[in-house]
Amino acid sequence: MRRVSILALSLFMVSCATKPQMQVIEKEVFVKCPVPEIPRTERPTIKPEQATTEKLQSLLNYMFRLERENELLREVIDTCRQ
Repeated sequence: MRRVSILALSLFMVSCATKPQMQVIEKEVFVKCPVPEIPRTERPTIKPEQATTEKLQSLLNYMFRLERENELLREVIDTCRQ
């Protein structure tokens, strides 16, 4: 009985004295970019009774707003890629 207790005590002391091994685990981590609120460009309503110049002006303004929206979206994509 005495040998068993000495053996158990010595195993306990040896197990406490050893330092645990540290392992480095490398994993790929995908970080999602926060998506900012970019207002969607509304399509203009063109009525047939409008003058041609008014129709063209509203379409031209719509095109410029779409270009601006496109630029903002491209900036967001570029910042997420970096």
